[in-house]
Amino acid sequence: MVTVGMTSPSPSRFTYDFSIWYCLHDDSIASCISMLLKKQGLRGYDEHQDQVAGTSILMTAAEVIQASRVAIVILSASSLDDPWCQRVVEWNLHHVIEQEGTRMIPIYVDVEKEQVPLVLRHLNELDYRNKFFERRLLESLKSIMPPAGRARAGRPSKATSAKSRASR
Repeated sequence: MVTVGMTSPSPSRFTYDFSIWYCLHDDSIASCISMLLKKQGLRGYDEHQDQVAGTSILMTAAEVIQASRVAIVILSASSLDDPWCQRVVEWNLHHVIEQEGTRMIPIYVDVEKEQVPLVLRHLNELDYRNKFFERRLLESLKSIMPPAGRARAGRPSKATSAKSRASR
């Protein structure tokens, strides 16, 4: 597996290396992904864990989307049927189209490409249940990070890999 980390924060328009968007039903999956990335030294925003009480959900979502280098959207049967999740995906996609340098990584959780909205099918997806998921996610992020933000490739400990697999 690759290690992707921020060696030194570089001045950038991005506050977050990633933001992760999902339906509450997928919280355990999103938490595992977020923890994996944060352990790699990436700065992230988790939609349901990092919201501040008393702030506007709409304004926060818009600000975070603009402040994130990569938007990770978890697409599951629950999220595909949820109007809020659909809206957040649309906002992220709109931002990706408008902003050079911002990317979106769809993560499929027990859904097929045919179930995903047409507007997202052009994006290369990751399958959460694939045995190479973690490696592919980290490699995808490594390719997106600016050179100053990349750390050397390394191998996670066997305990880290085992914990991650067990949580799925």
